[in-house]
Amino acid sequence: MKENNDMDPKRTPKNILLYYLPNKRSVAIETLCNEMNKTGNKLIVLTQSPRGDFHMQLDKLGIINYSKTYSSRLSIWNYIRHFFYLISFCRRNKIHTVWSHLNMCNLVAVFAQYFIKARVVVFRHHFHRSIKTEGFASVHPNEKKMDRMIGKKAKEIVVPSKEVYNGMVEYEKIPAGKISIIPYIYDFAQYARPDEENVKKIREEFKSKLLIITASRMIKMKRHALVLPVFNKLVKAGLDIKVILLDEGEEQENLKTYVKENGLTNHIFFLGLRSNIIDYLSAADLLVHPSQTEASSSLVKEAGWVKRPVVVCSGVGDFDEYIMHGQNGFLVQSPDEAGEFEKHIRYVYENPLEAQKMGEALYRKVREEFSPNKKTIDAYVTLT
Repeated sequence: MKENNDMDPKRTPKNILLYYLPNKRSVAIETLCNEMNKTGNKLIVLTQSPRGDFHMQLDKLGIINYSKTYSSRLSIWNYIRHFFYLISFCRRNKIHTVWSHLNMCNLVAVFAQYFIKARVVVFRHHFHRSIKTEGFASVHPNEKKMDRMIGKKAKEIVVPSKEVYNGMVEYEKIPAGKISIIPYIYDFAQYARPDEENVKKIREEFKSKLLIITASRMIKMKRHALVLPVFNKLVKAGLDIKVILLDEGEEQENLKTYVKENGLTNHIFFLGLRSNIIDYLSAADLLVHPSQTEASSSLVKEAGWVKRPVVVCSGVGDFDEYIMHGQNGFLVQSPDEAGEFEKHIRYVYENPLEAQKMGEALYRKVREEFSPNKKTIDAYVTLT
């Protein structure tokens, strides 16, 4: 068996462009870039955002990276400029394959593919479970239109989980032959170890029998509004719990209003964005994640990395593929999701030792399933 960094002598090394939007760090993307460079191919990263922490980490890994931004008030002009720039970039750098991630880049790439020689592969990172129950009315019209256009134009699409694949085929009617499933990979050594002093300070600041963390963008699809009444009920029942809410978003003010009106300001805390998410996960006893829109949540894997149990929703992303209900986490199912969240939180509250064992089991499963491995890397190599 060949090692991952052995290049097949029959294959010509390829210039791969990873076309990406954000400038924030992503261990999954960084791992993919690093592992692909080990195969003998040359991977280059181009973002639509200014240089940031992501680019600095790529520099440390020795990965060539560029940034190109436009800031026209009319978004259509930004797309047009990125379209021409991508074509020029691919020609100048003799790109053989474009791996495009996220809709802002994907829309540009699927139109640029007609003007470049490079193979263009689109990576899709979302599917909304609400489509199954509420239909496409639950999705913003612009996002729905963009997904439909990209799905129609793309020649090859990669998704990280069966749930996204099934949703796209069954509900969006995208031909199955276009879609491949390749899971994310994580070099877990790239995560900073928890800062024990910070962890201790967080525990002292939010001292309670059960410290819960919920960390995701405050938008309707992430469903903070589903679990806030659950937290309210548990607090009113006398449970000694506190909840840390990380991140921001358009629903933030509504959520803050609910907390204030229900007298929860001493129990639920809005801390905004935090770069040291690992410290907060380590300080918490439980991750509660009510989101119904995921492809393959890095947050839940990070919770597993620090051996914390999780409560997530069945039928979302790849949770059903590695969360074993009652063994390394809890899977919430309809119709009474609020009731199930309450039940599982109460279980962790009353059984801290069992919850600790679940976190340890999640750690082992996450390491086993999502560390870099030959099968997954070979699958990516076939896309060059």
